[in-house]
Amino acid sequence: MEGKLLDIALSQGIWAVVAVFLLVYIAKSIEKRDEKQEKREENYQALINELVAKFSILDNIQADIEQVKAYFQKIKAP
Repeated sequence: MEGKLLDIALSQGIWAVVAVFLLVYIAKSIEKRDEKQEKREENYQALINELVAKFSILDNIQADIEQVKAYFQKIKAP
């Protein structure tokens, strides 16, 4: 497809060739940028999942602390 566009552009002059080249170059660079962005988003999602798992540990610790508090209040209140 790019070859056909280049052949057509060559028949129209140098500026058409330059314009087609720039269009193809921009399209390819955007595709590469999108791939990098997808990888970056996957890394962020993995990081978020890891942080969520660590945050759930804090919830467990908080529940344990509440149980200990309740136990000591129960002992203290005779």
